[in-house]
Parts: sequence; C-alpha cells; structure tokens
Amino acid sequence: MAKRQTDQQQRKGRARSGTTRVTDLRRRVSTREQRQTILAVTNDKSTERDYLEGLRRVPWLAHRLVVAVEKGSPIDAVRGAARRRDESDFDQAYVICDVDHYPPELSEREARHHAVTLLWSNPCFEVWLILHLDLCTRYLEDAKRAEALLRKQLPHWDKTKLDFDDFRKGIEAAIGRAQTLPPPPAANPSTAVWRLALALRG
Repeated sequence: MAKRQTDQQQRKGRARSGTTRVTDLRRRVSTREQRQTILAVTNDKSTERDYLEGLRRVPWLAHRLVVAVEKGSPIDAVRGAARRRDESDFDQAYVICDVDHYPPELSEREARHHAVTLLWSNPCFEVWLILHLDLCTRYLEDAKRAEALLRKQLPHWDKTKLDFDDFRKGIEAAIGRAQTLPPPPAANPSTAVWRLALALRG
C-alpha cells in the first residue's frame, strides 16, 4: 500500500513538472511574438535616410525597423506613412520631419487623424546628430548653423555621406540629452527622434 502511494506521488510530481515546462515554453513563444515591425518615414533627405539605415542594423534592437521615403511636405509624409502601414500591416508608424517652413499644427492634426507619430526636429535633424556627441542648448538660427556646429564636432562631416559609425556609440547619450531639452516643434533646439530609438529598444 505504501509503495502504491509512493508511485502515485512520483507520477503526480512528474506530471506537475511537465506542466511547468509547457507553461514556460508557451511564455517564451509569447515573448517572441511580441517583436514588432516599426515603419520610419522621411521626406527624401539623405541624412535622415542614411542614419535610419544604420540604426536598423544595430544589434540591440528589440523590434524590426523598416525605412521608407515619401517626398513632399510633412503632411505628404504622414499620409504616405499611414498608407504604407495599412498596406503592409506595420505595428507602428513614425514620420521624421524638420520644422523648416511648414506649419506644425496642420501636420500634427493630420498625424492624429491617421494615428501616425510625428517626430519633429527644430530647426533640423542635425540637432539629433549633435546630441550623440554633446549637449546643445544654444539657439540655432537654421539648418546651416546646425550643420556648422556638427562640423565642429566632426570635421569630416558630409551630410550627403553620413557615416553611422560616427554616431553608433552615442545613441544612449543622445536619448538622455534630447529628453533634457524642451519638446519640439516649438522649442529651438529640440528633437523627438529619441522616441523612435526608445521604441526600437523595447
């Protein structure tokens, strides 16, 4: 009698162990399925495009990044991002834009309508690049001024031939520095590109 009870207890123990293993396996599968595909759209500027192409290859990304170009204004880029997201079933869609001479309010309204996230930089994307190297709080009159400041940090800087290795090690620092600045699009300098980096990191 005692032996039968011992055998039954051992079988129950094995069953419980087996159940635990199945539960753990399912949890691991669920974690893998949470990997998202994120769309990032620019409006045909090689600097942004080259940076994003480099970013999508860094090994620590928790999610997949797809880079696309939509020529035109921020509103055109927002509409293009929404179309691409719906056609290809992307999980999130971001549009990276400079303030330039476009009224931010109209673009923001369009982005909210299409559930697309607008990532402004004021005055330009180079603010985000500068923050990889150093904190920048001084007012930047225009893109040329921002490029000149970036060139002080990187004498070989060429906006038509961005080398992602110049910025690879400064991504975490840029995220932190960008969050200390007032938010775009109104503030100068400012950038919201850090939000994409955080989303990709997971």
